[in-house]
Parts: sequence; structure tokens; C-alpha cells
Amino acid sequence: MIKRVYIALGVCFLLFITGCGGPRIGIYTIRLQDVETTPAAPTRDMMFSTAGQSDGTTQYIYEDPSVRITWKLTNTRFGFLLENLAADTLTIDWEHASYINQVQDTLRVIHDGVDFSEKDSVQQVTAIPPYGSLEDFLLPASNIFYDPDNFTLWRINYLFYHRKGNIGQNVSVELPMTIGGSASRYRFRFMIEDWKDVTF
Repeated sequence: MIKRVYIALGVCFLLFITGCGGPRIGIYTIRLQDVETTPAAPTRDMMFSTAGQSDGTTQYIYEDPSVRITWKLTNTRFGFLLENLAADTLTIDWEHASYINQVQDTLRVIHDGVDFSEKDSVQQVTAIPPYGSLEDFLLPASNIFYDPDNFTLWRINYLFYHRKGNIGQNVSVELPMTIGGSASRYRFRFMIEDWKDVTF
């Protein structure tokens, strides 16, 4: 059941490369549109956004009786702080987490601590103790490419790349979590509302 939540508008600072003009800076306006939980949370969910951050991004906070998650999007990944509000251990099953992109492809994700060279290997479950927290990020494994010409040896594709062509599109993140032996699946759906070129 999709739960409508309070509208949260925000700005995500993304860098894009144009076909012949070198780097161009632009700003996406992105909204956390829906949060779906299966099974449904026992009480009404709460979601709101903080003020824009100094680096040009906006944080989004979702909360229910079990978890609080603060999302911070960048051009390549979904950063988050996940807080366990329960008196039981919370686990994240990364092998069943996913990113659904703007053309509705369901993509495998990896998270912080996974070496890019092992992006297709089985990921271990992460455990968060009662009232503990985890700062992490996730990104599509298929967006990571070996690039010997890059000083990091890796290149990460942008989540969005069509500028105004991405307006109106939706993307989602799915996180399967277990708390005290009870499994839940959270789907966070974001909508791209606008793109603006930035000139200097």
C-alpha cells in the first residue's frame, strides 16, 4: 500500500558532461514522493525535508515507529543515515535491495565498504544494534566501470543524464529490513521535477 506523505521539495546538485562543451553544472529539483512499506507500518508515517545543505544537496527524512532514515542524494549515489528506533536488532539484506531507474529497470546495488572489483559478489547482511545507527550509501552496481585512465581506476555513471529529458521521471530505492524477526520492505520513490542550467 502506497502511503502518501508530506511533500518534500529539494535541490540535488549534479555535474553533467555535455556532448561537445566540456563540464556543465546544473541543478535538479527532486521530490521524495512516496514511501511504500510492506507490510504497512502500524501508524501513519512521517516524512519531511531539512533545509538545503551547504554543498547544494537537500536531505530528506522519513520516520515510522521502527526506523528513521535521512537521505542525501548526490550525482552518483544515495547516501543515507539509518537509525534503528526499536529495542531489537535491525538487519539490511543487501542482496535483495535494489534501485529502480527512470526506465523501470531493477538494478542490483552495492553499499559502502564493498570493493568495486567485487561489485558482483554476494554482500553480507548489515546489522544495526537496538537504538543504533548506520551511515552508508548505495549505488547501482551496473553504473560502475573499470577505467585505467581514471586516477581511481573506476568510473561511476551519473544517476540522471538527460537534463530536461529526465523531468517527470520516477526512480525508487528498495531496502529490505528485518527488525526483531519481522521482515519489512521499504520502497522510497523520488520524482524529478525540474532541471536548471547554471551559468557563471
